[in-house]
Amino acid sequence: MLRTRTHKLGFPFSANLRSDLDDAFDQLFGKSFPGVEGAYSPLSVWEEDSKYHVALDVPGMNKDELSLDIQDGHLILTGERKSVEGREYLHNERRYGKFKRVVQLPDWVDPGSVAATLDAGVLTVVLEKKLEMQPKRIEIQDVAKSE
Repeated sequence: MLRTRTHKLGFPFSANLRSDLDDAFDQLFGKSFPGVEGAYSPLSVWEEDSKYHVALDVPGMNKDELSLDIQDGHLILTGERKSVEGREYLHNERRYGKFKRVVQLPDWVDPGSVAATLDAGVLTVVLEKKLEMQPKRIEIQDVAKSE
């Protein structure tokens, strides 16, 4: 009997290993099967002392074609890259269609602190860590010796 296990690979990866493997397969080979269309937008995540950053490549798209939501502990980035109607390509490597990227957020992200910008084809989302989870430097006090 085949058993499945859910793996949490750590922020920001999905808790579902199968989904992660599907994403990796799609990145390597694309979704260019007959009858299947879809766009793919590469994603980067990095951490600073008090913030997480998520950057999604969306060249040629404007903010009206994108959607950003937080739901059930997940950051959900969706959009649709539309092709030009009636155009017959001699060669085309660009991907068109709907896409959806889901990032599992750790418990220490403050969902009320999300900010997003779109600049030069890159959607950047900044998420603050909850105050109690941010690094804090503790000052060391000198104790005067009494003689």
